[in-house]
Amino acid sequence: MGHPLFDLEFRVSQGQSDVEFADWRRNFYALWVAEVVAIIGFHAVQPFLPYYIQEFDVADLGEALIWAGRMGTAAGLAMAISAPIWGSLADRYGRKPMVVRSMIGGGISVILMAYVTTVEQLLVTRVLQGALAGTVTACLTLVSTSTPRQHLGFALGLMQGAFMLGASVGPLLGGPVIEAFGYKACFMWAGGAVLVAGLIVQMLVQEDFSRARTVESSAKYRMPGRDMWRLLGVRPFLVLVLTVTAMSFAFGFVMPVVPLFLQELAGRKDVVSLAGAVFAAGGLVGAASAVVMGRYSDRIGPRRVLVSGLVLASVFYLAQGYAQSVLMLGVLVVLTGLATGATRPVANSLITRIVVEEDRGKAFGVMTSASALGWAMGPMAGGHIGAHYGFRAVFVVTSILFLVVGAWAWVAMKGVDGPRGQQR
Repeated sequence: MGHPLFDLEFRVSQGQSDVEFADWRRNFYALWVAEVVAIIGFHAVQPFLPYYIQEFDVADLGEALIWAGRMGTAAGLAMAISAPIWGSLADRYGRKPMVVRSMIGGGISVILMAYVTTVEQLLVTRVLQGALAGTVTACLTLVSTSTPRQHLGFALGLMQGAFMLGASVGPLLGGPVIEAFGYKACFMWAGGAVLVAGLIVQMLVQEDFSRARTVESSAKYRMPGRDMWRLLGVRPFLVLVLTVTAMSFAFGFVMPVVPLFLQELAGRKDVVSLAGAVFAAGGLVGAASAVVMGRYSDRIGPRRVLVSGLVLASVFYLAQGYAQSVLMLGVLVVLTGLATGATRPVANSLITRIVVEEDRGKAFGVMTSASALGWAMGPMAGGHIGAHYGFRAVFVVTSILFLVVGAWAWVAMKGVDGPRGQQR
């Protein structure tokens, strides 16, 4: 028998009616499609920003890397500041409005990038995108509060797979569009795709917010800052937040370097389509890994999945630093996607073990803020290391970072990955 998400004859036990399950399943499908469309739009342009920067009289690859690092840091800081606020509003007014808000705001910010005339203006639009977007967190929050508990791990893994699928298809489409029609056309249709995703959610997704809350709590009326400190007072959640922050720093550290390193290996400037194909392959493998490990992490153990992925990522990033050709780098990017894809659903699944339902919007908001903080610190640090010591040095440092995070996670997360519902 297939998984209940795909089984039309499945009936929910534990008191849920067929109608209630049908509503949940329809919502999940609509959210999944909308998230794929939105992420395709975002990633049709985002991986190519280091190349777009070079259109603004930034010819030196080292200088382009520094600007790419600044933009990653600025967007990450904006998201870190705004995410807890959006999460608190989601718990107070509903999760669906936050999904629509993130997609509409994100789509507008991408379209604005088509009209910038300086690299400084591009930096401003990246800040705007960081503050207004956050579609992944918004969708995960809605899924986590509207999915039957027994299917939550698989559903979150499939939603993470939607992100990685969109992140792989986006570059595959964006690269040829940029080469054929230019950056402005690509930004326009990419932003339009994100706006369409918001309309899909608005028209097809239904949320009975009073039913989404399992417990009435006066805590929902607190200020976002108080909610954050209250949640961080739960030790398993604090450990998870620190782990995700460190992981995000490592990802952000190497993020702006990969496309420019590929350009250096290729020995030419017109590598947009080639880079898109490489990123697409890595994303597709990562998407498959996220779905599979999201389904089986409960059996294997989230901590083992997370640490194994981090250690393998350390090995593959080190190997990327010694790549001598675009083909070799591409193969290693795919293998890295396999490793990191296995880690992404774990944190989302652990939140549902640690945090009660009425606080999950806040929890995902705090987690997004922590992740964004890591992403904010990483790109600028990696950019300066790459500009002063060479691109290959960044991969070596990234490998060490992932190894350290893996060791920390193995020691600190003992007891965090117990049976679902154990930590409350």
